[in-house]
Amino acid sequence: MKEVDAPIVTNGGDFEDAPIPSHKERGSGPLLLFLHGLGGNRQSFDHQLEALSDRYRCVAWDVPGYGGSAPMAAMTFPALAARLDRLVQALGDKPHAVIGHSFGGMIAQAWLSMGGACGKLVLAQTSAAFGKPGSQWNEDFLKARLAPIEEGLAPCDFARQLITSMFFDRSRATAIKEAVRTMAPLPAATYRQVIECLVTFDGRADLERIRTPTLCLAAQHDRTAPPKSVAAMAERIPGAKYQRLPDAGHLAYVEAPEAFTAAIAAFVAH
Repeated sequence: MKEVDAPIVTNGGDFEDAPIPSHKERGSGPLLLFLHGLGGNRQSFDHQLEALSDRYRCVAWDVPGYGGSAPMAAMTFPALAARLDRLVQALGDKPHAVIGHSFGGMIAQAWLSMGGACGKLVLAQTSAAFGKPGSQWNEDFLKARLAPIEEGLAPCDFARQLITSMFFDRSRATAIKEAVRTMAPLPAATYRQVIECLVTFDGRADLERIRTPTLCLAAQHDRTAPPKSVAAMAERIPGAKYQRLPDAGHLAYVEAPEAFTAAIAAFVAH
């Protein structure tokens, strides 16, 4: 398995001169590009890379500031989309499919709206907008999620509690441990950037413009991206398919990896 770390620089531009994000690559064939959520990193989709790399060139990236990816001075969705495009250019291949989970699904939408192109799109446990951008609800969310950081804590201090709350079956100790392992190394500064960026996302006006064949993948017990909101997103994307995974919460890729992988495999194969 090939893993590539980017040089850690803080004064690089966010566009043409930006460093290539760190990433993990396995297999050969049509390119599948995996984009993790807030608590993930390039290790998040290890189950999927293991299962799909016999047929596909599977790549999972680190969002800027995660893992070996150079951080950003300021994180915005246009800047994240530009960093993603930087990686796609470096890989030298148009993605057969982009699979974005949660925050990663928002980055995928931003990338498409800025001219990114892929053969297929999987929007997994994500949404077209975070709450109501600019609303009091979003402000309250921001304050609540940043409170531990303001108190001097880091993600490693609250990762287990937050990850466990996102599982449907909280007896899945091994799966919870895997998810905690990806979130715990996240720097507090990057966590703050992501939370502050997250609440600004609003891609609702772009849904009807998506012409890429799309799977909107929900999880039955997901309270972060409830199935009804994922279904509503699918209704606005021309020709989109909607699917709900049973017996899983927000982190379905690790709580129900077989079902999550099977849904992706079936969709990208046609």
